[in-house]
Amino acid sequence: MYSHFQTHSPFLSCNMEEAGPSNKEKPSNGAMHVDLNDDEDDDDDMMDVPSLRDLDEVSLKNFTKRASTAFFKHYGLISHQINSYNDFIKVGIQNVFDSIGEIIVEPGYDPSKKGDNEWRFASIKFGKVTLERPRFWTGDKFSADSGKDYLEFLPRHARLQNMTYSSRMKVEISKEVYTQELVRSDKFKTGKDKYLDKKTIDTEERQVYIGRIPVMVNSDSCWMSGVDKDDCDYDQGGYFIIKGAEKTFIAQEQLGFHRLWVSSNPNWRVTYRSVHKRKRVYVKLADTPKIEDIVGGAQVITAYILSLKDMPIWILFFALGVSSDKQVVDLIDADIKDGNIVNILVASIHAADQECDEFRKGRNALNYVENLLKESTFPPKESVKECIEKYLFPDIIGFSRKARYLGYMVKGLLEGYTGRRKVDNKDDFRNKRLELAGELLERELTIHVKHAEKRLVKSMQRDLYPDRTVHPIEHYFDAAIITNGLSRAFSIGSWTHPYRNLEKTSGVVAMLRRANPLQMIADMRRTRQQVLYAGKAGDARYPHPSHWGKICYLSTPDGENCGLVKNLAGTALVSTTVREQLTDTLIACGMEKLVDDTSTSLSEMDKVFVNGDWVGNCKNSASFVAELRSKRRRKQLPHQVEIKRDGKHKEVRIYSDAGRVLRPLLVVKNLHKIKLLKGGGYSFQDLLDNGVVELIGTEEEEDCCTAWDIKYLFLENDDHDPEKYTHCELDKSFLLGLSCGIIPFANHDHAKRVLFQSQKHSQQAIGYSSTNPDIRVDTLSHQLFYPQRPLFKTILSDSLEKSQPFGQSQKGMLPRPEFYNGQCAIVAVNVHLGYNQEDSLVMNRASLDRGMFRSEHIRSYKAEVDNKEALGKKHTSDDAVNFGKIPSKIGRVDSLDDDGFPYIGANLQSGDIVIGKFTEAGTDHSVKLKHTERGMVQKVVLSANDEGKNFASVSLRQVRSPCLGDKFSSMHGQKGVLGYLESQENFPFTVQGIVPDIVINPHAFPSRQTPGQMLESALCKGIALGGSQRYATPFSSLSVDAITEQLHRAGFSRWGNERLYDGRTGEMVNSLVFIGPTFYQRLVHMSEDKVKFRNTGPVHPLTRQPVADRKRFGGIKFGEMERDCLIAHGASANLHERLFTLSDSSEMHVCRRCKRMAGVIQRSVPGGHKIRGPYCRICDSVEDVIKVSVPYGAKLLSQELFSMGISLKFDTELC
Repeated sequence: MYSHFQTHSPFLSCNMEEAGPSNKEKPSNGAMHVDLNDDEDDDDDMMDVPSLRDLDEVSLKNFTKRASTAFFKHYGLISHQINSYNDFIKVGIQNVFDSIGEIIVEPGYDPSKKGDNEWRFASIKFGKVTLERPRFWTGDKFSADSGKDYLEFLPRHARLQNMTYSSRMKVEISKEVYTQELVRSDKFKTGKDKYLDKKTIDTEERQVYIGRIPVMVNSDSCWMSGVDKDDCDYDQGGYFIIKGAEKTFIAQEQLGFHRLWVSSNPNWRVTYRSVHKRKRVYVKLADTPKIEDIVGGAQVITAYILSLKDMPIWILFFALGVSSDKQVVDLIDADIKDGNIVNILVASIHAADQECDEFRKGRNALNYVENLLKESTFPPKESVKECIEKYLFPDIIGFSRKARYLGYMVKGLLEGYTGRRKVDNKDDFRNKRLELAGELLERELTIHVKHAEKRLVKSMQRDLYPDRTVHPIEHYFDAAIITNGLSRAFSIGSWTHPYRNLEKTSGVVAMLRRANPLQMIADMRRTRQQVLYAGKAGDARYPHPSHWGKICYLSTPDGENCGLVKNLAGTALVSTTVREQLTDTLIACGMEKLVDDTSTSLSEMDKVFVNGDWVGNCKNSASFVAELRSKRRRKQLPHQVEIKRDGKHKEVRIYSDAGRVLRPLLVVKNLHKIKLLKGGGYSFQDLLDNGVVELIGTEEEEDCCTAWDIKYLFLENDDHDPEKYTHCELDKSFLLGLSCGIIPFANHDHAKRVLFQSQKHSQQAIGYSSTNPDIRVDTLSHQLFYPQRPLFKTILSDSLEKSQPFGQSQKGMLPRPEFYNGQCAIVAVNVHLGYNQEDSLVMNRASLDRGMFRSEHIRSYKAEVDNKEALGKKHTSDDAVNFGKIPSKIGRVDSLDDDGFPYIGANLQSGDIVIGKFTEAGTDHSVKLKHTERGMVQKVVLSANDEGKNFASVSLRQVRSPCLGDKFSSMHGQKGVLGYLESQENFPFTVQGIVPDIVINPHAFPSRQTPGQMLESALCKGIALGGSQRYATPFSSLSVDAITEQLHRAGFSRWGNERLYDGRTGEMVNSLVFIGPTFYQRLVHMSEDKVKFRNTGPVHPLTRQPVADRKRFGGIKFGEMERDCLIAHGASANLHERLFTLSDSSEMHVCRRCKRMAGVIQRSVPGGHKIRGPYCRICDSVEDVIKVSVPYGAKLLSQELFSMGISLKFDTELC
């Protein structure tokens, strides 16, 4: 049956450069897709079904490694950002304009301007939207020389020129101007007495430029998406460039709209959720006063639709065309044997009778709804039938189908009330959707288009009066509204609220931080849950079982956002909307369409829902779902469709909407097919198409029985039957996020330490942030001189390295491990002269001299001036600021050239001027280096942006070797500062003469519970000695015995201890010391950036206390708690000195007679001349005025109180 594969095997060599980081649907095997299903179906009743027995554990293990590599090769790490944006460009923008419909501009109806003619109306329709690629208009001067009007505008230009990387958006707009008049007609022919006749005066159709939309780097509209070489090898795109700053979206967790929501708080209700207020439907149980027939108060069911007041549910059923009470009860299909349910139904009928008499007859029920509509605050224009058609369950067509769905809602409510159905949990991920670029931009763009539309209507209305002429359409449509609106939303980060129209939310857009490549990718894989205020979070902060494999439950920040900001797990993907119609496939699998009547009974059949809407029924849901899933595995249904069978409620739920988190799992039933994938030449798409791997969503995962590792598929004993498994994980460590999955032996460490490493230290480690520092000007960037790869590997880091498309193109180059940022140091666990207590480290000075942990720090200073040519002659010449060099009073200008910029290589110290700026009048606007800033000039960039500003940036570089107080950390959250630099000859050394680079204190381990670091050290020691066991993957790492055995075979002590000799005395050290290579990271917190010192310096003009900022040479805050310490010590003289002498000591005068403050004034004395001195205005005397020492703050307070009419009295004592 499979014979014809062997002939094609040469085609299976995979073309590595094809599949980039984003999910582009291209066949990655040359032109041919490997399809392993012949015409026959892979049913289980075939005679010779290949089973797992033919495969062995080792080959399957290797296959999972290759499959995970193929996964990252196909999807990359940020495909969710790029795919969502691409979807927005292809479909989302068009949807925004389609949703607006026809805009009718009515005339102003000002009678004084009417004249003899009829009123003129105008109608405007939006058509097809086109997006250009980002281009740059060169200006007349340049295009005359080169003949090009437009140049390609690349991301690197936007970064250097502080511009927004955006593309022009054009829309076809058709405009029609017409008049309307009432024409009498022959009623016999047309059925109407009068009708409105349109007379078209003028029509116009044209493409109009309506604004610019920011472009995501590496998306389909970006120039970088098809190029061979990116700006930077580490850059995978996924962010926007707004005014030169890189911004990225944080995925927003929202409750999904595609399901009924059963809740019991504040009362029992079932909600049909929608973004639009008018489309929301609530069916709730309401308490009523006692009804005579039923003893005790009964609960009745009411419905809230179309934003009206609550109406009895029975009336709504009859308004939808149900003909009898029996039919309503059948539609609800609840358990009639239950007394509670019967009571509620009877009470509901009773309530309906009281509310509206004879609602069962004719149109009475519909008329009741119509009256409610007319009495509402904003009555709609449409008729009541159109309203129900349009707003009540808009996706379900037909009144009877709507009635059925309403019945289903009531059933859900009754089942919830009687305890047969669980209340929906808002923390469960199956109820959540992640909103990414597509949804967020669509929402924001709609707001700005509506705003532009309002302005358009207003300005066009003026020109519809008879004496005015109507201009072309671009005269009215202000493109700047959309351009500036989106740009402002990105810059400030305030975005439109998902469903409250006028509110804004923050925290949607974040700056992309680039301390190292790991931090950049982690920023783009972050998700965030909006909570109104911290106390209300409830269980939202806790990990939920549905996060498994989709959200990392360790990488979350500590502090107020703990558990609200999360990160995607290693192999998590986010779905985009599936646009294909599924109905035909569903019918082919045995579904019957939902009947459009209210009499047929469907109680025996299972319901089928697509995205929350009831589309049909099926008799046997198990076979229906099995058939659907096998179609999905055979590529006859899109891979992102999620199918869930709920046997308890007799429902099948199918989802194809955007924002669900999916993850790949191996399908155990189809694992035998990997034998036919000869060699390693298959792409991840082939595995998906052949059903070896499938993407499983949160809800479908509840139906799966997933093996945690390959070995469980082969493990057979009394307690364990491997036949039950339907799926298997690709690897255990993929349930962790990116920054957790690369920590060696993470499962041996205390969870808090892993959180520290993954969330803090790994993102603060100095690495190599980008491979194009020449064409970037970052405010602050750090680069390690000799970054190293760690000796160990984890499955995640391995798959990521091998999946790099660059690795194969440059032969002989090692794959790049850019997610590790640090160096392998030889670490001994020992005490060293007491210099490494309390988490400090002792380092070897010779290692640092050889360049260990040496790094380069580049800081940029920017300044801008107005561009004369761009602004024209607006400014007077005295005010115009120019770059240049003038003798300056505020700092030294020795290093500046005449153009106002320092020469390359100039050595600048604090107080020097970096960029010289002055006006023609001679005022100085130069930029000066603040206290503690210094460096050599690396580059000077002159540039201009599109807002008429020229700006310059000067980069200063410093080379920093570690010094005392710099912060380091291992991969296990063991952070410490450098406490002492010891010369190499004084360090202890081993028999081979190996001297440690770092000595850490043994007390760091017991209370921190991080044995992972010891295991890492022992494993790396074995690897350095040529061992073959390299993997330190969390959850599937080697046993302790395997590690110790590897060391023992290399001739070392099993437990990693060695005999040391003291460098000072040459004597043997009595105890054995644990020593081995460990991966250490240098963090960005350096003492040179934090050191603070001052004797006297600038003070605040109002309080006369020292200023706060370190860069302004400020003081150090001595607060309440520090004061308490000194009081407890009894060090009163020290306290007096700190808070008074060295802060704001001053003197003032007090009159001892009236105990009030006396001012120093000039007054006349007998004899005609004036003297100046202290004088008490209240006593009118100078006799008893004395001088006292008080803090200036106290004097200021008494004066401020005096201005409010409160007088302080001072008791004075001689001292």
